[in-house]
Amino acid sequence: MRTSKTALFMTGAAVVALLTGCSGGGDGGDATPTVTETVTAAPTDTAATPTSTSTPSQTPTPTPTCGPATGSEAAAAGIAALPSPAGLEDTKWDAANADYTGYDACASLSWSVVAPEFGTAGSPYAILLFHQGRYLGTATSEQYAFEPVVERLADASIKVTYTYAKANEANADASGRTTATYIWNDGTERVDMTGEVPPAQG
Repeated sequence: MRTSKTALFMTGAAVVALLTGCSGGGDGGDATPTVTETVTAAPTDTAATPTSTSTPSQTPTPTPTCGPATGSEAAAAGIAALPSPAGLEDTKWDAANADYTGYDACASLSWSVVAPEFGTAGSPYAILLFHQGRYLGTATSEQYAFEPVVERLADASIKVTYTYAKANEANADASGRTTATYIWNDGTERVDMTGEVPPAQG
C-alpha cells in the first residue's frame, strides 16, 4: 500500500494532519481516488503554501514521413541526372512517359520506371527507387534492355522480373528471365538486393 502524507506547519498552532487514501488492496484491483480531509487550526499570520496542480504531459502521436505527392515530381531530379544509356549517348530519358504507378510517397520502398525517348522493346530501362518519396538511385548501376515487371511484396520490398534475349534469339523472341528482390533495410538505411539480373551480353 502506498501512502502519501502532507503536513502544514503553523506558528503557535497544532500541526494540521492530512489524511490520505490509498490504492485499493488486493491483487491488481482498480485504484481508488485519493480522499483528503484537512483539520483547520486557528488563523495565524503564516500563510499556507498553495498546493500545485500538475497536468499529465501528452506525447503527440507521430505522423508518417512522406515525400512528394506525385512520382513525376519525386523522380524529376533523378531522371535528369541519369547518364545516357550505353551506346545511346545522344538520347535523353523520357520523363514525360515514365511509369510512375509504382511510386508511393509514404512507402518504405517504391519505384518508377523510365525508358529512353523514342525507345524500342529492346531499349534499356532504368528502375528508380524511393524511400518515403526520397530518391535513392537506380536499382542497378547498369540499365538492362526490355521493360521489367515490378511487383510489390510488402511495404519495404519489391520483386523485379527482368527479360533478356538468350544466345541467337531476336529481341522479339527474347525468352530469358531472371528475378531480383529489393528490400529497404532500416538498420543500414540502404536497399539490399538478392537474386539475379540478366547476364552480360557479349
